[in-house]
Amino acid sequence: MKPHVELRNFSISDVDLLVKYMNNTEVTQYITDAIPKPYSSNDAVWWVNHTEKSNLIQAIDVDGMFVGCISATRGNFEYSRGAELGYWVGRDFWNRGIATEAVSQFTASLFANTDIVRLFVQVVSTNVASMTVLKKNGYMCDGLLKNASYKNGQFYDEYLMSKIKL
Repeated sequence: MKPHVELRNFSISDVDLLVKYMNNTEVTQYITDAIPKPYSSNDAVWWVNHTEKSNLIQAIDVDGMFVGCISATRGNFEYSRGAELGYWVGRDFWNRGIATEAVSQFTASLFANTDIVRLFVQVVSTNVASMTVLKKNGYMCDGLLKNASYKNGQFYDEYLMSKIKL
């Protein structure tokens, strides 16, 4: 049975699960190092409060449970009609189509309700699952960025993926 995925605003009730998910290295291995390590309750409360100011950050909810996050960060100046997509799902919820559905809903909502015309994401070349999610949602590969990131003592190539509003 396909899970029921909803995107919603973050709530203070998400704090404990947010801390749990963000302290799982499998979840954070491909996302930004800007996330504190270890991730504390104070970090989670800050995040929940921060998200209140943005309609571009949503919690991913499945069957009434908080399981992940999806966001878009707008560019500045001449890049303001584009945004960088980011998302993650808690480890226990992988391989259920949740990320694919969340990206589908979020992309459609942004294209319908904002002036954003281009969404893009840089995906570490070894993150095959994320590449699959994006391809299923019609994101195209714009190119390969060699040694684009450095994390945990290693350089990573990244694919630049994007989707343009039609």
